Amino acid sequence: MNISFPSTAPQTKKELFARLQTAIETGWYKMPSEKRYNGTGGAGNFLEDLLGSQAGKMDIADSTGWEVKSYTEKTALITLFHKEAQPVNIMRYMVSKYGQKDRLGRLGFRHTIRGKSDRFKVVDDNGQVIVRPLAKNGSVPYWTHADILNGAAKLKRMLLVKLERNEQEVRFIEADCFENFYLQFFTYELACGTVAIDFDVREAKPGSKGLRNHGTKFRVPPRNVCRLYTNKSPFKG
Repeated sequence: MNISFPSTAPQTKKELFARLQTAIETGWYKMPSEKRYNGTGGAGNFLEDLLGSQAGKMDIADSTGWEVKSYTEKTALITLFHKEAQPVNIMRYMVSKYGQKDRLGRLGFRHTIRGKSDRFKVVDDNGQVIVRPLAKNGSVPYWTHADILNGAAKLKRMLLVKLERNEQEVRFIEADCFENFYLQFFTYELACGTVAIDFDVREAKPGSKGLRNHGTKFRVPPRNVCRLYTNKSPFKG
């Protein structure tokens, strides 16, 4: 089938929902053989293009105030947002103190914490989310509640779309609507381990001061997105 992508972003919720309803009703699409549609994020990029999203990787909601996320039956975690911790240069400290060398001799700190890991625990204390070591003292990464709200600004409303992919073919099965992202829910689920904090940073070269940081991510299982919002409803186009 010939695929026609909208040339403009939807201007209203009604228009956005109509485009998503069409995508769901169409069934199987054969995605173009372009790099953008390859890899684990390719189907999500394809959905964004079908909806006419203009946000890309910017920290704003995809369309008309709604952030669009997608997942499959096999998706373990979806990335909600990226936000680097305070204080300045804390990642340099974490790499130096807790990093491990890769095959090229570069120290790297790649670590996912779900409330508590073998080395750290997440604490929500006095308006800050803190990653504390279990057995050592020293500097700690933290985010103020204001930092969290800033990082999650695009998540006030979310459309979570379930899809199925078979190589270059994809279909969109169903969606749920979530409204009113609630900070206290989010920080509670961070401490409980429902929301994971994912660090991924390493030295640019062995022994160098420069870092290659892939971004600190906040991630959650698709089934638990509902824990972060006050309102959930099935999608109705």
